[in-house]
Amino acid sequence: MTPAKRHVPLRTCVACGSKGPKRSLTRIVATAEIGVKVDWNGRLSGRGAYICGDDGCSTAALPRGRIERALRGRISENDWTALTEEIAAGRTGRS
Repeated sequence: MTPAKRHVPLRTCVACGSKGPKRSLTRIVATAEIGVKVDWNGRLSGRGAYICGDDGCSTAALPRGRIERALRGRISENDWTALTEEIAAGRTGRS
């Protein structure tokens, strides 16, 4: 008897619209307690949005309006700066 295939959840990148496995995308989460942060482990509770690691979806090309729409809230200028810096630092550290 062959083992059952495991379900792989797919998510869509808010920047380019490409679909991929949940683990290969970076999750951005918005909560009332911590604000907007990058959820590297995918375990924080709150409203989430995903971005892929392609060069076309670099931090310079992140569409602020699409992320705000996906998170259903506004992102302050300070949170936006911290978010883009955290994504850039995480991508260089993980590559």
